[in-house]
Amino acid sequence: PEAYWNFFYENYEFYNNENSDLKKPYVIFLSPQGKQLTHKKVTELSEKEEIVLISGRYEGLDQRVIDKFVDEEISIGDYVLSSGDLPCLVIMDSVIRIKEGVIKKESFETDSFYNGLLGFPQYTRPVEYEGLRVPDMLLSGHHKNIEEWRRKESIKRTFYNRPDLLKNANLSKKDMVYLDELKEESGDLDD
Repeated sequence: PEAYWNFFYENYEFYNNENSDLKKPYVIFLSPQGKQLTHKKVTELSEKEEIVLISGRYEGLDQRVIDKFVDEEISIGDYVLSSGDLPCLVIMDSVIRIKEGVIKKESFETDSFYNGLLGFPQYTRPVEYEGLRVPDMLLSGHHKNIEEWRRKESIKRTFYNRPDLLKNANLSKKDMVYLDELKEESGDLDD
């Protein structure tokens, strides 16, 4: 554990004088034992001024380091990797992209999980490729109808791929009617 003690005491004056006004960095240890990373957590982390990520290896990290320095343990899923390097990159990428000034808010507001649902299908040019067409609705130029189509597709994709997300999704009465139609179509009449 000495390397961690040295790192924190040499690089963060806070640890040498914990009664001072100096700010402590928010320290995260990436671990399969941590809380699951969610979009909500990414949003919370994006508001932190300074974050230190600790990437474990093999059996993890000395518990004394966790007890002394770590504010939170985070997992990116229910599986084990050979190190915490990739989870660190996942957190860095997901947090940095929603920091103010990195990309426009409108760009990530339609991403999966932002509104509790999976994202809608994306299409590019050409309009037709090997007999597969972009849906006519997207070519109509009618923004309100395109918005409604995207919302329905997002609900449909979530219903079929991640129905667990629907429990916490913010759905309107109109969305609920559409969801009931999907359930009826699929034969899934359970609530």
